[in-house]
Amino acid sequence: MNRRFYKVKVLTILIPVLNEEVNLPILYSRLTKVLDGLKKRLRAEVIILDNCSEDSTPSIAKEICRKDKNWKYVRYSRNFGYHGSLAGGFDLSTGDALIVLAGDLQEPPELIPRMVDYWEEGYDVVYGVLEERNDSNLIKTLGAKIFYQLIYFMSDSKLPISATDFRLISRRVVNAVNTMREPDRYLRGLVHWVGFKQIPFKYSRDKRIHGKSIAGIWYSTKWAFNAMMCFSHLPLRAVAYFGLFTMLGTAVASIYFIFVRFFPPAWMPVPPTGTTAIILILLFAIGINSIFLGIMGEYVGRIYNQGKERPLYIVDEKINFK
Repeated sequence: MNRRFYKVKVLTILIPVLNEEVNLPILYSRLTKVLDGLKKRLRAEVIILDNCSEDSTPSIAKEICRKDKNWKYVRYSRNFGYHGSLAGGFDLSTGDALIVLAGDLQEPPELIPRMVDYWEEGYDVVYGVLEERNDSNLIKTLGAKIFYQLIYFMSDSKLPISATDFRLISRRVVNAVNTMREPDRYLRGLVHWVGFKQIPFKYSRDKRIHGKSIAGIWYSTKWAFNAMMCFSHLPLRAVAYFGLFTMLGTAVASIYFIFVRFFPPAWMPVPPTGTTAIILILLFAIGINSIFLGIMGEYVGRIYNQGKERPLYIVDEKINFK
C-alpha cells in the first residue's frame, strides 16, 4: 500500500510588544483559541518580540513560553524601534509564512483563518486594509488619511491606500525582504515593492482598551515622513522644480521692473525703493533654502546610515529557540 506523507506547513506569528503587561495574557488566550482551530491545517510558532519593555511584560512572556513550547520569546538589548524589532522576527522565523500581529489587541487575531485561506489559494501576501480606524483622536485619523493619499501619490511603487502591517507573508517574500538590510525601513513598502501575488482584505481596527499607545501625533508624523523618504525621491525633484520656476519668475520680474523703472506707465505711481520688501524676500529665500537643505540632508543622512552597516538589532535573550 502506497502512503503519502505530507509536510505540515508552519505558520510563524510575530508579536512586537512594548510594555503590554495587561494585553499579552488576553492576546495569548484569544490567539490560542484561533490556532487550536487551525491545528488540522498547520502548525504554528509564535514569537514575542520584546523591544526592551520596562513593566512585567518579560516575566509574563517567559511564563507563557514555559507552559507553551510553541511560543518563543526574544528580548532586544535596547529599543531598536518597531521596524528593527520586526527585522529580528523575520530573521528568526522558520515558518512557511508569517503574520505580523500587534500586541495591543487592535488587530483581531480571529481574522487569521481568513488570511490562511487566501494563502492556501496561492497568494504570497495577504494584507489588511482599514475599513474603520476607531481612533479617539480625530486629528490623527485625518492625518492618517492624508498620509495614505500622499504616499500613494509620491511612491515609486504604488502602495495601497490604508494598508496596514497586519498581513500574512509567504516564505519567499520573507526571504526577499531579509536581503534588504537598509536601516531606515518601512515594512509595508518593502513587502509591496517585492511584488508577487498579493490580495487585500478589509477589516476594522479595534479600539485600544488597555495601556497607552506610543503612536501619538508626533510619532505618527515622523513615521509618515520616514515612509515618504524611504519610497520616493519626489521631494528632491520638487526642490529642483521649485528652483527652476523661481529662476524663471525672477527673470520675468526683473525684466518687468527694469521696464517700469525706465518707462513708467502714466497710470502707475513710481515704485518705492522697498527696503522692507527686500528684507522680507531675503528672509523668505533663506527659509526656503533651509527647508531644501534639510530635505537633501535627510537623504544624505540615510546614505550615511546605510554606509555604517550596523546591525538592525541586537538580541539580549531568547527562549524556546533550538
